[in-house]
Amino acid sequence: KREEWGLISAGKVQSYKGYVFATMDPDAVDLDEYLGDVGRMSLDLIAGRSPNWRAVDGIQKNQIGCNWKLAVDNLFDYYHVQISHASALMSGFRDRPGRPAPQMAFGSHRVMLGDYGHAIGGPRITPDRLALAEPDENPNRDQTWRRTEFSKEALGPIGIESAGHPNIFPNLWITEANQLSLRLPKGPHCTEIWWFTMVPTELDGARYAEAIRATNHQFGPAGMLEQDDGENWDQSTRATGGVISKRYPLNFAMNLGRGEVVTPPEGPAYIDTHINEHAQLWTYRAWADWMDAESWASLKQQRTLPPTASA
Repeated sequence: KREEWGLISAGKVQSYKGYVFATMDPDAVDLDEYLGDVGRMSLDLIAGRSPNWRAVDGIQKNQIGCNWKLAVDNLFDYYHVQISHASALMSGFRDRPGRPAPQMAFGSHRVMLGDYGHAIGGPRITPDRLALAEPDENPNRDQTWRRTEFSKEALGPIGIESAGHPNIFPNLWITEANQLSLRLPKGPHCTEIWWFTMVPTELDGARYAEAIRATNHQFGPAGMLEQDDGENWDQSTRATGGVISKRYPLNFAMNLGRGEVVTPPEGPAYIDTHINEHAQLWTYRAWADWMDAESWASLKQQRTLPPTASA
């Protein structure tokens, strides 16, 4: 009898701009409160590029030998890009012929730290850089969408300059390649990664095919960058369990205390800085708060709030 053996209902099901979220806990805060300014901005960084999207059929899945938090940590890390991904970038897999890849990793960065652990961190597209942007056949490199009135209105003056990676805490990464990625723990030393690809509906024919090709070859099981990252995560996980590694402390102080938080009248607070670990440290701080909290009521009362002066 279906009324006796039906599916278990989620505690809450709510949506934001077409993205549907569910929680099994009816005591959880509502989605709008949970996302806050930074969580909503994270989703806007895809929704704000085009008014209409379609999901590519299918989910790509692969497993990597690391803890899920290490995979989340990596999405904010731009220090490794020109080292770990040097061979991939030299191959020209994402470049327009005759034009070198932009060196964004060590330039100006913009960071946003949100309530409940959400964060956005990575390169900033300054007005000067945007003025020099040209249309590109590779949709993952084309930044000219930031000049449209639709995008300016959707993202506001703060988001329109953000080219970093957002993470909806705890484990939903939104990439600049129009992908959503879930890092799902399969044990302390294994993470299963799910990849969803989104494409603007105005792309058709060759441009639609190029959007999918460029995305598949950047991240995911066949991604040039993902293969570099996955090897790093696996080998780093193995190394940290070694005898020598356990003898020495790790340093987590990159740019620490050097980030001034700007709180504008509208939009999320942000930090304009150089390469840093603000978002990583914020993720681990939030994770510790969640582990200590016995309930949503306890988390709401005792959680660490985003910094307002410096980070």
